[in-house]
Amino acid sequence: MKYNLVGLFAITILFATLISSCSKEENSVNPPSGIAILNTSFEENGFFSTEGWTLPLLSDSSTDVPTNGGKYSLLLESVSPPEVFAEIKVPVLSQYNNYKLSFSSKSTGGVYGRAILSLLRNGSKIKSQNKAVNDITWQSYTITDTFNVAAGDSFLVQLSAGTSQLLPGKTYFDLCTLEAVE
Repeated sequence: MKYNLVGLFAITILFATLISSCSKEENSVNPPSGIAILNTSFEENGFFSTEGWTLPLLSDSSTDVPTNGGKYSLLLESVSPPEVFAEIKVPVLSQYNNYKLSFSSKSTGGVYGRAILSLLRNGSKIKSQNKAVNDITWQSYTITDTFNVAAGDSFLVQLSAGTSQLLPGKTYFDLCTLEAVE
């Protein structure tokens, strides 16, 4: 009887250790630094997904992805002016003023893409920040800013491959997250 209790205790400790190490590993892959109000890797249940996004005509899925990017990324092609965007509107969290847009991206073909984060109030842009994508390999980009938000405001996240009349260009986007941060 004494050996059964010791064995049961050892198995319980081993099982608890295994569960604890698994959950720590999962959380360390992409730990949130704030409260996510948009989190997309452009896939759902193993399939390409742009649910909630409005896409331009020259957009597609790609299997070229960054580290931890899953199976798919969003591919946008540069166009002649005017610039076109993949975009999504998300409501603000009115108790926060600091927001961070993070994404992984790369541009090829000599035309730079970009991401824009804009605060919308009554349908008008109040404030915008943007970040150019100027690397040919996958890089992480961040736009962090303070916005004076009010109930009913929303954010507009726009992704673009840029404009060009001569050079073809492609920009890839993945792991796009908008967070409210303290």
